[in-house]
Amino acid sequence: MSTATKVVLTTVAVSALLSILLVFQNALA
Repeated sequence: MSTATKVVLTTVAVSALLSILLVFQNALA
């Protein structure tokens, strides 16, 4: 895999995790 692909996948993964955390916070609030 190229470096650019790894960067894109990492960015998408981090964004997904942050979104999930925000959803959990809103659900538990």
